[in-house]
Amino acid sequence: MTSGSVDFVEVLGLPERARETHRLTKKDIVEQWEHTAPADARLLRRAISSARIVGVLSPATTGVPAVRDADRPVDMIPVLEVRIAGDVTAKDERRAAELLHRAIPRPAVITLSSPEGGPVLSLALTRLSKTDVGRSVVEEHLTVPIDGIAAASIHVGELDRTDLGSLYRDVVRRAAADGHPAPSLRDAAEAVELRHRLVGLDEDLQSAMRSATREKSMQRRIEHNGEARDLRDRIAQTRHALYGEPSVRTRTSEDPKLGP
Repeated sequence: MTSGSVDFVEVLGLPERARETHRLTKKDIVEQWEHTAPADARLLRRAISSARIVGVLSPATTGVPAVRDADRPVDMIPVLEVRIAGDVTAKDERRAAELLHRAIPRPAVITLSSPEGGPVLSLALTRLSKTDVGRSVVEEHLTVPIDGIAAASIHVGELDRTDLGSLYRDVVRRAAADGHPAPSLRDAAEAVELRHRLVGLDEDLQSAMRSATREKSMQRRIEHNGEARDLRDRIAQTRHALYGEPSVRTRTSEDPKLGP
């Protein structure tokens, strides 16, 4: 699935009444950072090519009740489609996504597409900032490749409909596990932590394997291979916690990539 072929409205299965198209200008995005964080404002101006709201999940559009909470109110969930400019690093793309989440005083679903890679889903567990009015504090941030998420697994109609906060956390939980979370995994924050741990372990494994291949000393090669075995065991355990897969399974070169 290419960035040009993804219709994120369909990925989420947005009801017709929840769909809309509203363009966001650079001024809309940047202005609130210009005085308090000029460097972040410059990053956003450079990193974002265009942005628009493609949907709004609210009691009126979904039939799901709002959350009236002083720290974590959820009266609606905006759905944004953001195009990233060319030559933007993955680090800067993630930073721009986090700034967008911080700029919105409620949870948001954001999809990022760039010329260099496939579309990425950005989600954040947030609470209202007590010092910056109209902003959020990001407690957990998750980015996952959209083409790795199982079809229809994050459709709005399939999510927890207790309230909008529960619905959003269910999106986060499912997306962290590519649409197939372990049945016992009910907490969104835990799902994000497991996903981050799995990505880190995978990177460590690739590094250990490269070191073993380059190493000329037999003893050091044995040590690197032992490290790789330990990492495979930890990866299998983490995958079991996240996906519910048998813990004896280890990652192979044929497994899907975890990072964006």
